[in-house]
Amino acid sequence: MSIVKANELVASFKKRGFHYSSDLLFNYYNSLITKPFVILTGISGSGKSKIAEIFSEIISEDNEKQYELIPVKPNWRDNKGLFGYHNLIDNSYYVTPLIGLFIKALCNPDKPYFLILDEMNIAKTEHYFADYLSLIESRRVEESECGPSLADLKLLFSYNEKISLSEAIILAALDIKKPTQLLKVEEYRNNRFVELWKDTFYGGNNWTAQFRSELNQGDGRLAYRVFEGGNGEYKMKAKSDMSVSDLAIVERLERMYDTLIKRNVIVQDNIVLHNSDMCLAADGTVCSNQACSHKKSEKYKCDLLYDATTEHIFVPAELPIPLNVFTVGTVNVDETTYMFSPKVLDRSNVIEFNEVDFTGLYNLSAENNNQLKQVDKCVKDSNFFFDIDADMPAVKITMPSKEHVNRFIAEGKDEFDVIVLIFTVLKKYNMHFGYRVINEIAGYMCNVYDTTRYVNKSIRALDNQILQKILPKFYGSYDKIWRPLVEVLSLCTISEVTWKQDVDADGIISELKRISANKASSFEINSEVAASIFKYPKTALKILEMLEDLNTVGFATFIK
Repeated sequence: MSIVKANELVASFKKRGFHYSSDLLFNYYNSLITKPFVILTGISGSGKSKIAEIFSEIISEDNEKQYELIPVKPNWRDNKGLFGYHNLIDNSYYVTPLIGLFIKALCNPDKPYFLILDEMNIAKTEHYFADYLSLIESRRVEESECGPSLADLKLLFSYNEKISLSEAIILAALDIKKPTQLLKVEEYRNNRFVELWKDTFYGGNNWTAQFRSELNQGDGRLAYRVFEGGNGEYKMKAKSDMSVSDLAIVERLERMYDTLIKRNVIVQDNIVLHNSDMCLAADGTVCSNQACSHKKSEKYKCDLLYDATTEHIFVPAELPIPLNVFTVGTVNVDETTYMFSPKVLDRSNVIEFNEVDFTGLYNLSAENNNQLKQVDKCVKDSNFFFDIDADMPAVKITMPSKEHVNRFIAEGKDEFDVIVLIFTVLKKYNMHFGYRVINEIAGYMCNVYDTTRYVNKSIRALDNQILQKILPKFYGSYDKIWRPLVEVLSLCTISEVTWKQDVDADGIISELKRISANKASSFEINSEVAASIFKYPKTALKILEMLEDLNTVGFATFIK
């Protein structure tokens, strides 16, 4: 990923002619890395597709296009529009943009790639996207040991930062596991950690001489200081014979090695694309790499899947969803689209784009700004952002788990208590959520803890998560969801409020007027009033909007 300064992110959008608030971009980033499936919903023309496109452009390397924007077609009834199909007549494979994106992502695992599905609900998502959702949910964390070969090492590890050849030699010594034996220099030179260093960094011609110099010359080189021996045979010194600074480096490398050899890895199922034993191309050719096993048992381990020069793609028998692919779906709701099922909403973060910020983009008059302020429902907090003096963290997937929940309990007890109260409320109405939702809320919270030092980060983060992970599944009639929404709303206020069991619209409005010092005369309150009376104003404003719909038409849904 190209290095992006946190304080340059908003400016990078503005240079391209688009304005998004800093807290929205921060929320978008954390939603992506918590669960790499984000749904952007809202009115047409509010910038849903553009935030996904431009975000991927900003963090791409060397102007490489690391995303595909795929318009969903109304006639998609299965996954062929996404994953392509095997043409048995000429033994070719219809390669879709998604397959091309996947294969490029598999060939470049350290770069993030983005799949943007435009108007993803213009066809029934459960028809064409069911396999995709199942594959995402098949992911699990398992403890795995790195195999003995260089190929095994490359699957799990790369030098993400510049390290010296001496450090690579120390890793080799740890990998050989013969600390007390003098070993020939060739054993170190041929070890996989050194070979990987050579492939990654070395650009010279006399490799053998360079390697011996690292061990033999006493001009400040680390390997000379921590190894002993001679005449072509060396071993690491005892730790007691190392200097304090050298010992610190060695122990850091030991931790790195131990983490690699016994590490938690993400495993998942693959989607079967065709039944051929060979990798197929769109023109009917097959992969000619005789050293590569193409059989399905070998999954996708072919190093000729993609030729960057010719953009020629070979499709293996089966593929996973690459862990560095992030999926963003844009949604419009009208008479031509379909509503999402709880299955889809449960597996995503849903971010709304219903508020249009003219003030932030255009040079408006004071009168215009004052008019817009009266109806503004967009709650912003510019402090809810990356630490301004830091680089933006890499876009890498996290796997939410019970460890995240335990950390959430420890670091954000007050907010976790609110989640428990919401769960208790919803359980009474059989509308409660499961392990996936609480794990992913906790994962989001922990990601926020790691990316900002803002003092109110827990409050702002939880507001986003109630809005994006719990409320989207609310839909139905007055009798079904009025009371649950009212009870959740009561948990959002700064001062404690408990509405009567049979409270109606007039009762809620009357209480809002009281706690807002008569600023609220209806459900339609602006962001300024909401921030003064609600601890979680984004959630509260959305609930008030849904209560208004229930009161006027007897039905409400989150996405509209």
